[in-house]
Amino acid sequence: MQNEQVSSVAVQEAKKSFAMLFLTIFIPFGMGHFISYLYRTVNAVIYNDLANELHLPAESLGVLTGVYFLTFAAAQLPLGVMLDRYGPRSVQSPMLLIAAAGSVIFAMSHSEAGLLIGRGLIGLGVAGSLMSAIKACSIWLPVDRLPLSTACLLSVGGLGAMASTAPLHAALTWITWREAFLLLAVLTVLVSAVIHFSVRGAFISKNTHFSDMCREVGRLYRSWTFWRLGLYSVFAHATYMAILALWMGPWLHDVAGLSNAQMANALMLGTVAMVAGSLSFGWLTDYLRKYAVQPIMICGCGVVIFVLFQVLMLSGLSVSPYVITMGFSFFGTAATMNYAIVAQSVEPALAGRVSASFNLVVFVLAFVVQWLVGAVIGNWTTVDGSYPVVAYQWSLALLIALQLPGLLLWLTFKPWKLTRT
Repeated sequence: MQNEQVSSVAVQEAKKSFAMLFLTIFIPFGMGHFISYLYRTVNAVIYNDLANELHLPAESLGVLTGVYFLTFAAAQLPLGVMLDRYGPRSVQSPMLLIAAAGSVIFAMSHSEAGLLIGRGLIGLGVAGSLMSAIKACSIWLPVDRLPLSTACLLSVGGLGAMASTAPLHAALTWITWREAFLLLAVLTVLVSAVIHFSVRGAFISKNTHFSDMCREVGRLYRSWTFWRLGLYSVFAHATYMAILALWMGPWLHDVAGLSNAQMANALMLGTVAMVAGSLSFGWLTDYLRKYAVQPIMICGCGVVIFVLFQVLMLSGLSVSPYVITMGFSFFGTAATMNYAIVAQSVEPALAGRVSASFNLVVFVLAFVVQWLVGAVIGNWTTVDGSYPVVAYQWSLALLIALQLPGLLLWLTFKPWKLTRT
Protein backbone atom coordinates (compact mmCIF):
# COMPACT_ATOMS: atom_id res chain seq x y z
CA MET A 1 0.00 0.00 0.00
CA GLN A 2 2.78 2.39 0.91
CA ASN A 3 4.60 1.64 -2.35
CA GLU A 4 1.40 2.36 -4.29
CA GLN A 5 1.04 5.72 -2.51
CA VAL A 6 4.66 6.60 -3.29
CA SER A 7 4.11 5.61 -6.92
CA SER A 8 0.93 7.72 -7.12
CA VAL A 9 2.75 10.74 -5.67
CA ALA A 10 5.56 10.26 -8.19
CA VAL A 11 3.09 10.15 -11.07
CA GLN A 12 1.38 13.32 -9.84
CA GLU A 13 4.72 15.08 -9.48
CA ALA A 14 5.73 14.01 -12.99
CA LYS A 15 2.47 15.36 -14.42
CA LYS A 16 2.91 18.61 -12.52
CA SER A 17 6.49 18.91 -13.74
CA PHE A 18 5.45 18.31 -17.36
CA ALA A 19 2.63 20.86 -17.05
CA MET A 20 5.12 23.42 -15.77
CA LEU A 21 7.54 22.68 -18.60
CA PHE A 22 4.66 22.97 -21.09
CA LEU A 23 3.72 26.40 -19.73
CA THR A 24 7.27 27.74 -19.46
CA ILE A 25 8.83 26.12 -22.55
CA PHE A 26 6.32 25.07 -25.20
CA ILE A 27 3.92 28.00 -24.95
CA PRO A 28 6.57 30.80 -25.02
CA PHE A 29 8.47 29.33 -27.99
CA GLY A 30 5.19 28.34 -29.64
CA MET A 31 4.15 31.99 -29.50
CA GLY A 32 7.37 32.87 -31.33
CA HIS A 33 6.50 30.40 -34.11
CA PHE A 34 2.96 31.85 -34.21
CA ILE A 35 4.43 35.32 -34.81
CA SER A 36 6.74 33.97 -37.51
CA TYR A 37 3.89 32.51 -39.57
CA LEU A 38 1.73 35.59 -39.08
CA TYR A 39 4.47 37.77 -40.57
CA ARG A 40 5.08 35.27 -43.37
CA THR A 41 1.52 35.30 -44.73
CA VAL A 42 0.26 38.78 -43.82
CA ASN A 43 1.05 40.26 -47.26
CA ALA A 44 -1.52 37.99 -48.92
CA VAL A 45 -4.25 40.09 -47.26
CA ILE A 46 -2.70 43.58 -47.48
CA TYR A 47 -1.25 43.22 -50.99
CA ASN A 48 -4.03 45.38 -52.47
CA ASP A 49 -3.32 48.19 -50.02
CA LEU A 50 0.40 48.03 -50.77
CA ALA A 51 -0.13 48.00 -54.53
CA ASN A 52 -2.65 50.86 -54.55
CA GLU A 53 -1.00 53.13 -51.98
CA LEU A 54 2.60 52.76 -53.20
CA HIS A 55 1.82 51.92 -56.86
CA LEU A 56 3.88 48.72 -56.74
CA PRO A 57 3.86 46.38 -59.77
CA ALA A 58 3.57 42.61 -59.38
CA GLU A 59 7.32 42.06 -59.64
CA SER A 60 8.01 44.52 -56.81
CA LEU A 61 5.35 42.89 -54.64
CA GLY A 62 6.98 39.51 -55.28
CA VAL A 63 10.43 40.75 -54.28
CA LEU A 64 9.02 42.67 -51.32
CA THR A 65 7.28 39.61 -49.92
CA GLY A 66 10.07 37.22 -50.93
CA VAL A 67 12.90 39.11 -49.19
CA TYR A 68 11.52 37.63 -45.97
CA PHE A 69 12.53 34.19 -47.28
CA LEU A 70 15.96 35.44 -48.39
CA THR A 71 17.02 36.86 -45.02
CA PHE A 72 15.37 33.90 -43.29
CA ALA A 73 17.57 31.55 -45.34
CA ALA A 74 20.74 33.58 -44.78
CA ALA A 75 20.33 33.22 -41.01
CA GLN A 76 19.99 29.43 -40.92
CA LEU A 77 23.63 28.32 -40.64
CA PRO A 78 24.69 30.96 -38.07
CA LEU A 79 21.54 30.13 -36.11
CA GLY A 80 22.51 26.48 -35.90
CA VAL A 81 25.79 27.48 -34.27
CA MET A 82 24.23 30.04 -31.93
CA LEU A 83 21.51 27.67 -30.75
CA ASP A 84 24.12 25.06 -29.83
CA ARG A 85 26.40 27.58 -28.16
CA TYR A 86 24.00 29.92 -26.35
CA GLY A 87 20.70 28.04 -26.14
CA PRO A 88 17.23 28.79 -27.56
CA ARG A 89 16.21 31.38 -24.96
CA SER A 90 19.32 33.53 -25.40
CA VAL A 91 18.96 33.42 -29.20
CA GLN A 92 15.23 33.67 -29.80
CA SER A 93 14.38 36.52 -27.42
CA PRO A 94 16.78 39.16 -28.89
CA MET A 95 16.13 38.05 -32.46
CA LEU A 96 12.43 38.76 -32.06
CA LEU A 97 13.38 42.34 -31.19
CA ILE A 98 14.99 42.56 -34.65
CA ALA A 99 11.67 41.43 -36.15
CA ALA A 100 9.83 44.06 -34.09
CA ALA A 101 12.18 46.77 -35.40
CA GLY A 102 11.59 45.55 -38.94
CA SER A 103 7.83 45.71 -38.40
CA VAL A 104 8.11 49.34 -37.26
CA ILE A 105 10.27 50.25 -40.27
CA PHE A 106 7.79 48.50 -42.60
CA ALA A 107 4.89 50.42 -41.04
CA MET A 108 6.63 53.79 -41.31
CA SER A 109 8.12 53.42 -44.81
CA HIS A 110 6.79 55.25 -47.84
CA SER A 111 9.29 53.89 -50.34
CA GLU A 112 9.99 50.46 -51.79
CA ALA A 113 13.52 50.50 -50.34
CA GLY A 114 12.21 51.14 -46.83
CA LEU A 115 9.65 48.37 -47.14
CA LEU A 116 12.35 45.98 -48.35
CA ILE A 117 14.57 46.79 -45.36
CA GLY A 118 11.68 46.35 -42.95
CA ARG A 119 10.52 43.08 -44.49
CA GLY A 120 14.09 41.78 -44.59
CA LEU A 121 14.59 42.52 -40.89
CA ILE A 122 11.33 40.75 -40.09
CA GLY A 123 12.53 37.62 -41.92
CA LEU A 124 15.87 37.77 -40.14
CA GLY A 125 14.26 38.27 -36.73
CA VAL A 126 11.89 35.30 -36.96
CA ALA A 127 14.36 33.00 -38.73
CA GLY A 128 15.00 30.96 -35.62
CA SER A 129 11.42 30.62 -34.39
CA LEU A 130 10.79 26.99 -35.35
CA MET A 131 14.38 25.85 -34.85
CA SER A 132 14.60 27.37 -31.37
CA ALA A 133 11.22 25.90 -30.42
CA ILE A 134 12.27 22.40 -31.51
CA LYS A 135 15.64 22.85 -29.81
CA ALA A 136 13.95 23.91 -26.56
CA CYS A 137 11.54 20.97 -26.64
CA SER A 138 14.39 18.52 -27.31
CA ILE A 139 16.34 19.89 -24.33
CA TRP A 140 13.67 20.30 -21.70
CA LEU A 141 10.65 18.17 -22.60
CA PRO A 142 10.54 14.38 -22.06
CA VAL A 143 11.75 12.38 -25.07
CA ASP A 144 8.43 10.56 -25.46
CA ARG A 145 6.66 13.92 -25.82
CA LEU A 146 8.81 15.19 -28.72
CA PRO A 147 6.66 13.84 -31.62
CA LEU A 148 3.55 15.40 -30.08
CA SER A 149 5.29 18.69 -29.32
CA THR A 150 6.65 18.95 -32.89
CA ALA A 151 3.22 18.31 -34.41
CA CYS A 152 1.71 20.89 -32.07
CA LEU A 153 4.39 23.45 -32.99
CA LEU A 154 3.58 23.07 -36.69
CA SER A 155 -0.11 23.49 -35.87
CA VAL A 156 0.63 26.66 -33.88
CA GLY A 157 2.32 28.04 -36.99
CA GLY A 158 -0.89 27.36 -38.88
CA LEU A 159 -2.79 29.34 -36.25
CA GLY A 160 -0.45 32.26 -36.90
CA ALA A 161 -1.22 32.05 -40.61
CA MET A 162 -4.92 31.88 -39.73
CA ALA A 163 -4.67 35.10 -37.71
CA SER A 164 -3.30 36.89 -40.79
CA THR A 165 -6.42 36.14 -42.87
CA ALA A 166 -10.05 36.88 -41.91
CA PRO A 167 -9.20 38.24 -38.42
CA LEU A 168 -6.68 40.68 -39.92
CA HIS A 169 -9.10 41.66 -42.68
CA ALA A 170 -11.73 42.41 -40.04
CA ALA A 171 -9.21 44.48 -38.07
CA LEU A 172 -8.35 46.48 -41.20
CA THR A 173 -11.87 47.91 -41.21
CA TRP A 174 -10.89 49.74 -37.99
CA ILE A 175 -7.18 50.39 -38.48
CA THR A 176 -4.81 50.88 -41.41
CA TRP A 177 -2.26 48.30 -42.50
CA ARG A 178 0.47 50.56 -41.10
CA GLU A 179 -1.17 50.60 -37.68
CA ALA A 180 -1.55 46.83 -37.92
CA PHE A 181 2.21 46.44 -38.35
CA LEU A 182 2.86 48.73 -35.39
CA LEU A 183 0.58 46.52 -33.29
CA LEU A 184 2.44 43.46 -34.58
CA ALA A 185 5.69 45.08 -33.44
CA VAL A 186 4.27 45.53 -29.94
CA LEU A 187 3.04 41.92 -29.91
CA THR A 188 6.48 40.72 -31.01
CA VAL A 189 8.19 42.63 -28.19
CA LEU A 190 5.76 41.08 -25.70
CA VAL A 191 6.52 37.56 -26.98
CA SER A 192 10.23 38.30 -26.73
CA ALA A 193 9.73 39.35 -23.11
CA VAL A 194 7.69 36.24 -22.33
CA ILE A 195 10.48 34.00 -23.66
CA HIS A 196 13.17 35.95 -21.79
CA PHE A 197 11.45 35.96 -18.41
CA SER A 198 9.55 32.66 -18.40
CA VAL A 199 12.12 30.23 -19.80
CA ARG A 200 14.37 29.18 -16.95
CA GLY A 201 15.54 25.68 -17.89
CA ALA A 202 19.21 24.85 -17.42
CA PHE A 203 21.27 24.82 -20.63
CA ILE A 204 24.77 23.44 -21.15
CA SER A 205 26.45 25.35 -23.95
CA LYS A 206 28.56 23.67 -26.63
CA ASN A 207 31.73 25.14 -28.08
CA THR A 208 30.54 25.06 -31.70
CA HIS A 209 32.16 27.06 -34.49
CA PHE A 210 30.68 28.46 -37.68
CA SER A 211 33.61 27.13 -39.77
CA ASP A 212 33.05 23.61 -38.40
CA MET A 213 29.37 23.76 -39.24
CA CYS A 214 30.10 25.00 -42.76
CA ARG A 215 32.41 22.01 -43.33
CA GLU A 216 29.74 19.63 -42.09
CA VAL A 217 27.10 21.31 -44.24
CA GLY A 218 29.46 21.05 -47.20
CA ARG A 219 29.65 17.29 -46.59
CA LEU A 220 25.87 17.18 -46.49
CA TYR A 221 25.47 19.09 -49.75
CA ARG A 222 27.94 16.72 -51.42
CA SER A 223 25.74 13.78 -50.46
CA TRP A 224 23.73 12.43 -53.40
CA THR A 225 21.20 11.01 -50.94
CA PHE A 226 20.47 14.51 -49.65
CA TRP A 227 19.67 15.81 -53.13
CA ARG A 228 17.92 12.64 -54.27
CA LEU A 229 15.55 12.90 -51.31
CA GLY A 230 15.27 16.67 -51.47
CA LEU A 231 14.64 17.39 -55.14
CA TYR A 232 11.25 15.71 -55.35
CA SER A 233 9.78 18.01 -52.69
CA VAL A 234 11.95 21.12 -52.45
CA PHE A 235 10.31 23.06 -55.31
CA ALA A 236 6.88 21.99 -54.07
CA HIS A 237 7.75 23.25 -50.59
CA ALA A 238 9.03 26.56 -51.98
CA THR A 239 5.92 26.93 -54.15
CA TYR A 240 3.68 26.17 -51.18
CA MET A 241 5.26 28.88 -49.03
CA ALA A 242 5.51 31.49 -51.80
CA ILE A 243 1.92 31.10 -53.01
CA LEU A 244 0.42 31.18 -49.50
CA ALA A 245 2.63 34.10 -48.47
CA LEU A 246 1.31 36.34 -51.25
CA TRP A 247 -0.03 35.03 -54.55
CA MET A 248 -2.99 32.98 -53.34
CA GLY A 249 -4.71 36.24 -52.34
CA PRO A 250 -4.34 37.90 -55.76
CA TRP A 251 -5.37 34.66 -57.51
CA LEU A 252 -8.56 34.46 -55.46
CA HIS A 253 -9.30 38.13 -56.23
CA ASP A 254 -8.26 38.37 -59.88
CA VAL A 255 -9.02 34.87 -61.20
CA ALA A 256 -11.70 33.48 -58.89
CA GLY A 257 -13.43 36.88 -58.66
CA LEU A 258 -13.77 36.97 -54.87
CA SER A 259 -14.21 40.19 -52.95
CA ASN A 260 -11.62 41.18 -50.35
CA ALA A 261 -13.81 39.80 -47.55
CA GLN A 262 -14.44 36.53 -49.41
CA MET A 263 -10.73 36.26 -50.20
CA ALA A 264 -9.85 36.63 -46.51
CA ASN A 265 -12.39 33.95 -45.60
CA ALA A 266 -10.99 31.59 -48.25
CA LEU A 267 -7.45 32.15 -46.96
CA MET A 268 -8.64 31.44 -43.42
CA LEU A 269 -10.18 28.14 -44.54
CA GLY A 270 -6.84 27.40 -46.19
CA THR A 271 -4.98 27.92 -42.92
CA VAL A 272 -7.46 25.62 -41.14
CA ALA A 273 -6.64 23.02 -43.80
CA MET A 274 -2.94 23.68 -43.20
CA VAL A 275 -3.26 22.80 -39.52
CA ALA A 276 -5.35 19.73 -40.38
CA GLY A 277 -2.83 18.68 -43.02
CA SER A 278 0.16 18.90 -40.66
CA LEU A 279 -1.59 16.76 -38.06
CA SER A 280 -3.08 14.33 -40.60
CA PHE A 281 0.15 13.58 -42.46
CA GLY A 282 1.97 13.16 -39.15
CA TRP A 283 -0.66 10.71 -37.91
CA LEU A 284 -0.82 8.86 -41.25
CA THR A 285 2.96 8.43 -41.37
CA ASP A 286 3.02 7.02 -37.86
CA TYR A 287 0.03 4.72 -38.50
CA LEU A 288 1.26 3.28 -41.82
CA ARG A 289 4.76 2.63 -40.49
CA LYS A 290 3.44 -0.58 -38.88
CA TYR A 291 2.59 -1.78 -42.40
CA ALA A 292 6.14 -1.00 -43.63
CA VAL A 293 4.98 2.02 -45.65
CA GLN A 294 7.88 4.46 -45.64
CA PRO A 295 7.32 8.19 -44.96
CA ILE A 296 8.77 9.12 -48.36
CA MET A 297 5.92 7.26 -50.08
CA ILE A 298 3.29 9.23 -48.15
CA CYS A 299 5.13 12.51 -48.67
CA GLY A 300 5.56 11.91 -52.42
CA CYS A 301 1.91 10.96 -52.92
CA GLY A 302 0.88 14.10 -51.03
CA VAL A 303 3.11 16.25 -53.26
CA VAL A 304 1.59 14.69 -56.40
CA ILE A 305 -1.91 15.66 -55.22
CA PHE A 306 -0.58 19.11 -54.30
CA VAL A 307 0.62 19.60 -57.90
CA LEU A 308 -2.78 18.44 -59.19
CA PHE A 309 -4.43 21.25 -57.22
CA GLN A 310 -2.09 23.71 -58.96
CA VAL A 311 -3.26 22.24 -62.27
CA LEU A 312 -6.83 22.96 -61.15
CA MET A 313 -5.85 26.56 -60.41
CA LEU A 314 -4.72 27.16 -63.99
CA SER A 315 -7.30 24.93 -65.71
CA GLY A 316 -10.22 27.36 -65.61
CA LEU A 317 -12.57 24.57 -64.53
CA SER A 318 -15.56 25.62 -62.44
CA VAL A 319 -14.20 24.29 -59.15
CA SER A 320 -14.96 26.23 -55.98
CA PRO A 321 -12.00 28.51 -55.08
CA TYR A 322 -12.62 27.57 -51.45
CA VAL A 323 -12.07 23.89 -52.29
CA ILE A 324 -8.92 24.73 -54.27
CA THR A 325 -7.51 26.87 -51.46
CA MET A 326 -8.17 24.20 -48.85
CA GLY A 327 -6.80 21.39 -51.02
CA PHE A 328 -3.69 23.41 -51.90
CA SER A 329 -3.06 24.17 -48.22
CA PHE A 330 -3.83 20.65 -46.94
CA PHE A 331 -1.71 18.66 -49.38
CA GLY A 332 1.06 21.27 -49.49
CA THR A 333 1.91 20.30 -45.91
CA ALA A 334 3.10 16.92 -47.24
CA ALA A 335 6.29 18.60 -48.46
CA THR A 336 7.18 19.66 -44.91
CA MET A 337 7.53 15.99 -43.93
CA ASN A 338 10.78 15.85 -45.89
CA TYR A 339 12.71 17.54 -43.08
CA ALA A 340 12.51 14.34 -41.04
CA ILE A 341 13.01 12.10 -44.10
CA VAL A 342 16.26 13.82 -45.12
CA ALA A 343 17.53 13.86 -41.53
CA GLN A 344 17.00 10.11 -41.21
CA SER A 345 18.87 9.39 -44.44
CA VAL A 346 22.24 10.92 -43.53
CA GLU A 347 24.93 10.12 -40.99
CA PRO A 348 23.90 10.68 -37.36
CA ALA A 349 26.67 13.29 -37.03
CA LEU A 350 24.90 15.43 -39.63
CA ALA A 351 21.33 14.85 -38.47
CA GLY A 352 21.35 17.83 -36.11
CA ARG A 353 22.43 20.19 -38.89
CA VAL A 354 20.20 18.90 -41.67
CA SER A 355 17.15 20.97 -40.73
CA ALA A 356 19.10 24.23 -41.02
CA SER A 357 20.73 23.08 -44.26
CA PHE A 358 17.46 21.99 -45.84
CA ASN A 359 15.80 25.17 -44.57
CA LEU A 360 18.43 27.22 -46.37
CA VAL A 361 17.71 25.53 -49.71
CA VAL A 362 13.93 25.72 -49.31
CA PHE A 363 13.83 29.38 -48.30
CA VAL A 364 16.24 30.53 -51.02
CA LEU A 365 14.02 28.79 -53.56
CA ALA A 366 10.93 30.31 -51.93
CA PHE A 367 12.43 33.75 -52.55
CA VAL A 368 13.19 32.82 -56.18
CA VAL A 369 9.65 31.47 -56.71
CA GLN A 370 8.12 34.54 -55.07
CA TRP A 371 10.04 36.85 -57.39
CA LEU A 372 9.53 34.63 -60.44
CA VAL A 373 5.74 34.62 -60.17
CA GLY A 374 5.73 38.42 -59.87
CA ALA A 375 8.08 38.77 -62.85
CA VAL A 376 5.84 36.59 -65.03
CA ILE A 377 2.59 38.24 -63.97
CA GLY A 378 4.15 41.67 -64.46
CA ASN A 379 4.38 41.05 -68.22
CA TRP A 380 0.66 41.82 -68.41
CA THR A 381 -1.02 45.10 -67.56
CA THR A 382 -3.79 45.41 -65.02
CA VAL A 383 -7.42 45.94 -65.99
CA ASP A 384 -9.44 47.72 -63.28
CA GLY A 385 -6.70 46.87 -60.78
CA SER A 386 -6.61 43.14 -61.63
CA TYR A 387 -4.18 41.08 -63.67
CA PRO A 388 -5.66 38.85 -66.41
CA VAL A 389 -6.24 35.13 -65.92
CA VAL A 390 -3.61 34.23 -68.52
CA ALA A 391 -0.90 35.88 -66.38
CA TYR A 392 -1.61 33.50 -63.52
CA GLN A 393 -1.88 30.53 -65.87
CA TRP A 394 1.60 31.13 -67.25
CA SER A 395 3.12 31.62 -63.79
CA LEU A 396 1.48 28.46 -62.43
CA ALA A 397 2.52 26.46 -65.48
CA LEU A 398 6.11 27.54 -64.88
CA LEU A 399 5.96 26.47 -61.22
CA ILE A 400 4.48 23.09 -62.13
CA ALA A 401 7.25 22.61 -64.69
CA LEU A 402 9.84 23.22 -61.96
CA GLN A 403 8.24 20.60 -59.70
CA LEU A 404 7.78 17.82 -62.27
CA PRO A 405 11.44 16.72 -62.72
CA GLY A 406 11.77 16.03 -58.99
CA LEU A 407 8.56 14.00 -58.98
CA LEU A 408 9.76 12.00 -61.99
CA LEU A 409 12.96 11.27 -60.07
CA TRP A 410 10.85 10.14 -57.12
CA LEU A 411 9.01 7.72 -59.41
CA THR A 412 12.19 6.24 -60.92
CA PHE A 413 14.01 5.15 -57.79
CA LYS A 414 12.57 2.74 -55.22
CA PRO A 415 11.85 5.04 -52.26
CA TRP A 416 10.71 2.15 -50.07
CA LYS A 417 14.25 0.66 -50.32
CA LEU A 418 16.31 3.78 -49.64
CA THR A 419 19.00 3.35 -47.02
CA ARG A 420 21.36 5.75 -45.32
CA THR A 421 24.53 6.47 -47.29
